[in-house]
Amino acid sequence: MNIGRKIKSLRLQKSVTQEELAGHLSISAQAVSKWENEITTPDIQLLPELSAFFGVTIDELFDVEDQTHLERIENMLHIKRILSKVDYDYAEHFLKEKMEDNAHRGKALSLLADLHNHEAAMHNEQAEYYAKEALKENPTWKCNHVALLWAQHGTMPDWNYSNHHKRIAYYQQFVKENPDYARGYLYLLDELIADGRLEEAEGVLAQMKEVEDDCRVKMYAGEIAWAAGKHNEAYSIWADMVKQEPDNWLVYAYTADRYAAGCRYKEAIEFNKMAFKLQPSPKYMDAAECIAHIHEITGEYERAVEAWEELIRELETEWNITEGEAIDRPLREIAQLKEFVKE
Repeated sequence: MNIGRKIKSLRLQKSVTQEELAGHLSISAQAVSKWENEITTPDIQLLPELSAFFGVTIDELFDVEDQTHLERIENMLHIKRILSKVDYDYAEHFLKEKMEDNAHRGKALSLLADLHNHEAAMHNEQAEYYAKEALKENPTWKCNHVALLWAQHGTMPDWNYSNHHKRIAYYQQFVKENPDYARGYLYLLDELIADGRLEEAEGVLAQMKEVEDDCRVKMYAGEIAWAAGKHNEAYSIWADMVKQEPDNWLVYAYTADRYAAGCRYKEAIEFNKMAFKLQPSPKYMDAAECIAHIHEITGEYERAVEAWEELIRELETEWNITEGEAIDRPLREIAQLKEFVKE
C-alpha cells in the first residue's frame, strides 16, 4: 500500500524530521524509519493522528485505489462483530467522501447503510443486556420490559407502532419507478400481508406475475391464503409448488420456512435438509440455522448444538471461512445451549 513512502513524502513536504514526527506520536524515531523503509507499517490506531498531523484524510495516507478501500470496509463489516472507534471513523469518513464521487457514490451509500445497521445491531445487543439486568433489579417496571422489547425487535401489540404503512408507501412508489424488478414487489407484498391488507396484496402479486412468473408467485399466493386463515389451502398451494419443481432447492427452502412458521417442525427439518442437499455450492447456511432454532424451540438442546456445529463445518467447506463473526456467532449460540444442557 506504500504508506511508508507516503509518510516520508508528507514528512518532507512539512519539513519535519523523523524524530519530530515520532515525538508527536509518542513513538520512537526507529519506528518511523521502519515505516519509511517499508519494514513495518503504522498501527491502525495511529492513522487518525497521522492524518491530522499531515492535514490529509486517512485514505490519502494510502496509495491504494478507492476500490480497495471499499472492499476492505465491506470485509470489515462482514467479519467483525464489534468495530473499534478507529475502524468506524475510518469507514464513515472514507464513505462520506466517496458520496461526492459519481463513480463510487452507489457503493458508498450502500456501505454507509450497512455500517450504521452494523452499529445499530451492536447497540441493540448492549440494550438487551442492560434491559435484562434491569429486569433482575426491578421485574415489575414496565419501562424495562419495553426496553427489552425494542432491543429484541419483539412483537408490538400497539398498531400505531407495529403497522408498516411507511414501508408500504415507499415500495408502492418503488415498484412504479422500477416496474421490471420482481423483488421490489416481494418487499411490498411482505408488508401488505403482515398488515392484513390482503386485497391489495393480491393485486400486487398479479402485477409481479406479469414481470416474473416463478415459484415465488405460488409461495406468496400461499402466504396470502394463510394470512386469510385458509391454512389448508396454503399448505396445498405450497405442496403443489414442490410437485411442479422437485429439483429446485428454493421451493424446499421456502416451504421449510412456512412449515416452521406453522410449528410443523418435523416437516420443516426435512424440507430444510432437501433444500441444502439440492442447493449448488457455495451453499447458504439458512437451512442449518433453521434446524438449530427448531431444536432449541423444542428443547432438544444437544441436537441444536449439533446443528450449529454442522453449520460451522459447512462454512469451512463451502466458503473457506474459519474465523470472524460468521464463526463466532454460532460459537456463542453453542456456549449458551450447553448451559441449558447443564441445567
